[in-house]
Amino acid sequence: MMHAAAVIGVKAATGGLFVVLFALIGEAVRPKWFAGLFAAAPSIALAGLIITVVDKGVGAASASLLGMTFGAAGLVTFALVARPLLDRFRAVAASAIALMAWSVVAVGGYLGVFH
Repeated sequence: MMHAAAVIGVKAATGGLFVVLFALIGEAVRPKWFAGLFAAAPSIALAGLIITVVDKGVGAASASLLGMTFGAAGLVTFALVARPLLDRFRAVAASAIALMAWSVVAVGGYLGVFH
């Protein structure tokens, strides 16, 4: 096992490298709105998963990936719920309701698998 400080340093360096690579891909793709798919979050997630595999093995990375998947599904749910609510409610109320939907999908899904 790598020392905790070394792991953090390697994650930071790898994450930075992936951010730069994904930014270059984002600059090259057309249409430009598609470039948002290559923003920092996917590159940091990929870097984190690679380091987790090296440091802790495939099992730990699998659990992290599953958590990321539920988080992504929750984010999609949040967006799908929040958008129509914004036509009827103020932003704070719509966001609070959408956050509850996110919680059901992301936290509920994760807990349903791991507990």
